Amino acid sequence: MQDVYFIDSNFIGENSTQYSLSIRFSTDGFSFCVHDEGHQLLVFHFQPFQCTCQYETIEKVKKIISKDAILNLRYRKAFVLSCNKEKLLLPAESFNRNNLADLYKVCITPQKNDTLLYREIKPMDSYIVETLPRHFVVFLTARFPAICIVNHAYPFIIHSLTNILFNTYHLFMDIHDRYFDLLLTHNRHVILFNSFSYGSLNDIIYYTLNCMQQCKVGQENLQASVSGNLVHDSTVVETLNRYIGNISISNCTPLSQLVKNPQLNNSAFTYLLNIHKCE
Repeated sequence: MQDVYFIDSNFIGENSTQYSLSIRFSTDGFSFCVHDEGHQLLVFHFQPFQCTCQYETIEKVKKIISKDAILNLRYRKAFVLSCNKEKLLLPAESFNRNNLADLYKVCITPQKNDTLLYREIKPMDSYIVETLPRHFVVFLTARFPAICIVNHAYPFIIHSLTNILFNTYHLFMDIHDRYFDLLLTHNRHVILFNSFSYGSLNDIIYYTLNCMQQCKVGQENLQASVSGNLVHDSTVVETLNRYIGNISISNCTPLSQLVKNPQLNNSAFTYLLNIHKCE
């Protein structure tokens, strides 16, 4: 699809220091939005592309940020979401800055000259940890002095934990290009969080059913919510319903009302449009 660019008439560049900027990047595209102090959506932009690796994606993102006039304004706060499968979730009781790098290396091998980033997930009493190339972190922090760089799973988890019911099992799936995040909860307690690479819908179904089986979670008394890529495909939703049942699709109503584009899968931007509310 073509680029999508929406600018509300209430957007005033001179007032940017009162606004919050949110950026999302993945191997399948770059997007950003701007909200005012009342959480009104003033700007939304999505530029689709296809990259083969993180390095190629980051180089493209740096070029876009350097050239876009709106992204070169000063903002009250900037949030940058990386859609990256490689991340670690640590219980707060195990979190220690002094040995964090060693703990991370036990599970994930960082690249040379990577910077370790972490963010507390207070509702879960945990920390999410990931790495990004140091040159990219330096580039971002130089452009946005008041910045929060965090994995896309951060707002996904917080948003999910605020939308669960007591005495019910909840399955949340956030599907990205080439991987998906899965969260299982019961009575506001997290049972499982993990990320899986996939090549087809069958992979997604297999990993999901296997997680449910390992956690002894049946389809009865289970609520499921899916967001991200593929959810605009009715065949995908029908197939997921067949195996999992009680599937609801995350839908960002403000975006769908403002941007009238049937090709735009607004479910993929649910957490981009809500990250500024997580602080």
